[in-house]
Amino acid sequence: MMTQLIKKLTTWHGLRHHWYGSPLLCALILLPLASWLSPMLDLEDGRTYLLYLPLGACVALLMMFDWRAIPGISLWLYGRYYLLIGAEMALLLTSIFLFSLCVAWAGYRWQVRHRWSASFGLLYQPLRRLVWLVIVLPTLFLFLLQLVIENGALPGYLGMVSANFLTLRTLINYQGVMLGILLEGHLFYIVLRIVCKPRYLWVLWAKIKTQRVAGIKPAEFLIWCVLLIVMVILLCMRRPMDPTKILLSDYTVTLLLPVLLFGAIRYGYHFITLVWSVTLLILFHHYQGFINPNNFFHNLIFISALMLVFSLCLLLMSAISSRERILMHKVSIASLLDPVFRLANLRAFNRDVEKYPRSVLCFVRVAEMDILSKNYGMRLRIQFKQQLVMGLQPHLQSEEGIYHLPGYDLVLRMNHENIEERLDKLQEYVDNFRLIWNGLPVHPNIGLAWCVVYPPVVHMPILLGELSGIAEVSLTTGKPESNKVDHSQVQGVIKQKVELLHRVQRSLDDDLFVLLAQPIAGIRGDRYHEILLRMPDEQGQMISPDQFLPIVHEFGLAYQLDMWVLKHTLVFINQYRQPLPSARFAVNFSPSTLCRPSFSQEFQQLMKMYQVEPYQIVLEVTESHLLQDFDYAMQTMRELRHFGCRIAIDDFGTGYATYDRLKSLDADILKIDGSFVTNMLNDPLDEFIVSSICQVARMKRLTVVAEYVETEEQQTALRALGVDYMQGYLIGKPQPLSSLLPGTAGQ
Repeated sequence: MMTQLIKKLTTWHGLRHHWYGSPLLCALILLPLASWLSPMLDLEDGRTYLLYLPLGACVALLMMFDWRAIPGISLWLYGRYYLLIGAEMALLLTSIFLFSLCVAWAGYRWQVRHRWSASFGLLYQPLRRLVWLVIVLPTLFLFLLQLVIENGALPGYLGMVSANFLTLRTLINYQGVMLGILLEGHLFYIVLRIVCKPRYLWVLWAKIKTQRVAGIKPAEFLIWCVLLIVMVILLCMRRPMDPTKILLSDYTVTLLLPVLLFGAIRYGYHFITLVWSVTLLILFHHYQGFINPNNFFHNLIFISALMLVFSLCLLLMSAISSRERILMHKVSIASLLDPVFRLANLRAFNRDVEKYPRSVLCFVRVAEMDILSKNYGMRLRIQFKQQLVMGLQPHLQSEEGIYHLPGYDLVLRMNHENIEERLDKLQEYVDNFRLIWNGLPVHPNIGLAWCVVYPPVVHMPILLGELSGIAEVSLTTGKPESNKVDHSQVQGVIKQKVELLHRVQRSLDDDLFVLLAQPIAGIRGDRYHEILLRMPDEQGQMISPDQFLPIVHEFGLAYQLDMWVLKHTLVFINQYRQPLPSARFAVNFSPSTLCRPSFSQEFQQLMKMYQVEPYQIVLEVTESHLLQDFDYAMQTMRELRHFGCRIAIDDFGTGYATYDRLKSLDADILKIDGSFVTNMLNDPLDEFIVSSICQVARMKRLTVVAEYVETEEQQTALRALGVDYMQGYLIGKPQPLSSLLPGTAGQ
């Protein structure tokens, strides 16, 4: 048992983390060394310290070991003064030291909390560290020392103060203590870190390299070092003082200022702090070389104050310069990284393309990601891209890169060697790539397009747009496509889509769309009209919805277009209220519009604004499209039915799981898709489908509308099946809204 206890106490872990180990050993070695290194001179009225290092060493021990350093400090202090002045006085002097240290350290720890162990660095806790450790500690220490000396408890020759507190010698000692903590405490701390953890030497070297200005030439650094060494040697040489020569007077010290300030700005905080700490220690040990013996005491006060102010300026200037460089480095890195996806962005892509004489650009197109993002959210999009990049990375060489593009795509910069073979492997990988999302595999189609570029690339956005179009071909062919192949047909289609998109946007902005009305006649003699939309081209010819509605949905303009149609329909009803007092219109809405949370409220506000009764508007929505957001659409449909409007399900019979959905649909009207009506007289299957829809509708008490009614025979057959309303060229062709007015030609 005793053997195990002794072994536990003497292990490296025990020696390192307990007060009787490393803290005690370091204190017993460092404090005597600090005392021996302290530059001191004996004046007529007592001992004077130019640099008082023991307190700086104590601060370094506390910064390293926290309260575990106190036993070692106490043991050394008591042992030292016991040999000099006996047990009682040694206990008193040790108490003064410990009380000052404990108060200052407790105050510092209370303010910085868990950051107490942060190293002397770039403006980390600067004010708190300066106040508690550089100002409060020396002030409290000298004040307590003054009290006991004035009471005769200690001999005056041992202290740094005399019976008369307000003397210049006390000021010199006070400045010496502050300098010892401010500068040499940092030096001692670094020595302790390296001794306890030798790896810290490499950490320190990395910090020094990070803080210096980039691109410093060796010749510059060598000249600076030689200049500093020569000046220190000149200052330390003992020679007769000649006040008329600047290099032989105490004013030579001021020449250090520009040299060290240059070093502080260029070489960083940690480097200049170490250099200045060693330099100051050397200078104060050889003070006879630069302090004029004529009026020695006042010159000594001037030099001491100068060194203190100079040290503060150096530390502050070097810390600010180093901090600024580090922040600028972080900003430059952040500017090359997308903050959401954590991938290199287009800025990094353009920079890297310019580095190489020839590059292969591989455009990675992810299809249908917008639908997946809409259904599963932004997290899926982020994780999909990140996982895809992680999988592509092993297929690239070390200097090649993957870059994030806005939207759903990526671009790769690759070397030209064996490019086609490597692209085939990339295609094989993306074909097999799966993302497991909530237990389900997600695998959208991925296409690759590539080209060779030579810097400078002036029109990079245009080139990426062209690669995006070529990648659309890859989605169909299933292999990497190059811009060397003629894709003029694909490019022509893309150009037409862009032109059509611009035309749609211009028609929305300038109210260029044309509203038509096609009658829907009831078997009992009543009728209402469906609003149909046309868009004129540059020559004034009408473009059918089949051509521009896919563009509207692809680029997210469905809501704006639906609201445009609704608003202009309501304006027409309001404007011609007297000639058309009971006009009713069916307006088509996309499912994405119905799924907007604010649509129901906006719809009702427009109805009230134009004083249109709810029964005058029938909302039509395509049944097959409802599958994507069924629950959201049903909520809106219930609200609008409660408001008083009627809901019509358009193209019924063409969607998936039609009859199953019919049980849940909260609607009033079913519109049978015209593809069944057209051939119902010649195809028994179509006739059976129409008949079954009518039977189910009667069970649900829904009104049935048949589209594409073009002959009397079709009309008679539909009447026999129980259809309530007919729509088609037999009933009436689409006409401008103005044709509905009484007395208008073409009514």
